[in-house]
Amino acid sequence: MRPLYIFSTAAMAIGAIAAVPASAETLTVQGVVAPYCNVNLTNVSSGTASIAFTDTQKVANLRLSCNAASGTKLVTNPQNGDLLSSAGNRINYAMKIVSPQSAAFTINETDTAPGDAEAIGLFTRQQAGYSQALANGIPLELWMNVNVQNEPQPDFSTPNQFPANAAPAGTYTEVFTFTASSI
Repeated sequence: MRPLYIFSTAAMAIGAIAAVPASAETLTVQGVVAPYCNVNLTNVSSGTASIAFTDTQKVANLRLSCNAASGTKLVTNPQNGDLLSSAGNRINYAMKIVSPQSAAFTINETDTAPGDAEAIGLFTRQQAGYSQALANGIPLELWMNVNVQNEPQPDFSTPNQFPANAAPAGTYTEVFTFTASSI
């Protein structure tokens, strides 16, 4: 009878294990990647760059970064459209933005003009959709050509405008604003 007792006890133990209620846990892990769109000067810490009044020259290196899923928009706005002195004299120039990694942000050399007319005094470039390279940051280069001729010669529509090699002495300034945002 003893073997039957051991067998019965073992069967009851197995039955008791099966009767224990099951338990489960659920864990949801969540993180948030904050949206960002930035354009920063990378080689000009003070925000001021000096140029020589000759030839086409690189004025600044920039870094554009944006992780927007919808895409990135860059607006470049030269304030005056010309280099301007405190005496009101102007030196005509052309500018371009070189974007080695994304042609979408390239601005071909353009003779800028005062005002906010698109493609003359305001330049909007955009790239639709997310790009990992853009999220990591892509380089941009601002170039200026100060040897742009005032066409037609002389330029009577803008008083006191001179070519770089014939301008009155003084300090001439232009301010560029770069704005990055999501589309």
